[in-house]
Amino acid sequence: LTGGRPLQAPSTENRQRAMPSELLNALFKRRSDVDTAAQTWESKPSESTADAQSHLEGLTFDAPSAQEWLKRLEASPEEDLLAEALQEDLAERGGAGPSHAPRAVNAEDARKLNRLMSELGSLQQQFSQERETLGAAREELRAREAEIAKREEALEEERAAQRRREEARQNYPQPEWLEDVEGCMNVAVVGNSGVGKSLLINKLRRLRPHVEGWAPVGVNETTLRPTMYPFPNLPSVRLWDLPGAGTAAVPAATYLQDYGLRYFDRVVVVTAGRFTETEGALRAELERHSVPYCMVRTKVDQDIMNNQQDNFAEAQRTLQTMREDLEKTHKVETTSLYLVSSRDPDEYDMPRLMADLFPGLRRQQKSLDPDAPEFTPAGTLQANQGGYAAAAAPAAWQDAWAMPEALSPLLAGLQGRWRDGFNCFYLVQNDHCHVTLNTGCHAIARFGQDARAIWWCNRWFITEEALHNARRSRELRWTPMNLQQDKPLVWWWCD
Repeated sequence: LTGGRPLQAPSTENRQRAMPSELLNALFKRRSDVDTAAQTWESKPSESTADAQSHLEGLTFDAPSAQEWLKRLEASPEEDLLAEALQEDLAERGGAGPSHAPRAVNAEDARKLNRLMSELGSLQQQFSQERETLGAAREELRAREAEIAKREEALEEERAAQRRREEARQNYPQPEWLEDVEGCMNVAVVGNSGVGKSLLINKLRRLRPHVEGWAPVGVNETTLRPTMYPFPNLPSVRLWDLPGAGTAAVPAATYLQDYGLRYFDRVVVVTAGRFTETEGALRAELERHSVPYCMVRTKVDQDIMNNQQDNFAEAQRTLQTMREDLEKTHKVETTSLYLVSSRDPDEYDMPRLMADLFPGLRRQQKSLDPDAPEFTPAGTLQANQGGYAAAAAPAAWQDAWAMPEALSPLLAGLQGRWRDGFNCFYLVQNDHCHVTLNTGCHAIARFGQDARAIWWCNRWFITEEALHNARRSRELRWTPMNLQQDKPLVWWWCD
């Protein structure tokens, strides 16, 4: 209908000319009806109209910058424990590089080869001189001949081994940017942009958010050059952020050679979904050259929430489905597969990943409790089953000896950096929050807590439901205690 009258079908000769005009009229009429009756839902809600100073009332802006504030915080027992474990790992290996790395033929190897040649020559000469005197002593002759043959075989084996090492160094050269291999521990983190490598690197180093050395999160990959991130106070242990393989700029066929993966102590292959054929081929190459590796699936917390809301599936069911798919479809071994969430570094397989990357953590637990069972991190299926299974699960990061302090689940989920509509930034560390205004002024506030909520300035609060929604939408809505006086505040997650 147009203007209450039925549409008249145009004649055949005028149909092509009349149809566009009548169709547009009908569409505009329909749009007007929709605009009049429909409700508008925005993916990004409008910013709060609360006064920019009102939601910061009571704060004193005389604090240091966030970086300086973080430097003043004492190292936690958890950080000290990790540092001790890493030092033990380095001490155990000594000054040598990884055992699987191609080793150059050095002066000592040349001396060994010359010594074998000299010993063989002396033995051959002595045998030649004594051959006539031995005469009929055939048993002695056979023994001497066997000894010479054995020395010749050892010499040839050493020549072949050195030749293979030289070929390996030529075919798999050590990258110029990877200068220190001996006396250092290097772990490669491989994956495409957007799979969560940066946040994983930060969590593996147990860094507080945005301290010095924090790997930028959410930044598009703009360089093909690897980036090194050392551990705090232990620069000889480094994590390397490497670009993913399988692009025109980073061909998969020569990835192992181009990025020197044989010279790393371990390689962590990261994905946020399924492992691609390229990553499967990379895993096969690592196995062929005996390079230890871990296949890590990140962001499992998002999949758990999505599956719970879409299919009402419990967390363990989702984890089991993901694990079975990766093991059966992608042929990933159970022992090398890790399902992790960098937002929950003490859950899922993250503690097991930490212990496998840095074996000193297992030894740390044994030294604290010699009668403790074999290290099985909490966060695994056994520990998450609840009841007796959880009580029987061995200790891990969550135990009192490992954790610096126990945060409530609500406060633990608030940790990190946020911003609001006024371009103020909020860095949450434990139960304190560092505030940075767009003018460069800084303040420190402390959250209020009760059994059901976290409070901001005693006027706005969040509940577990609000935090749960924020994990999915990346926006946190603070509810005002007095709706007539204040309006809701919205924080957006930055990392």
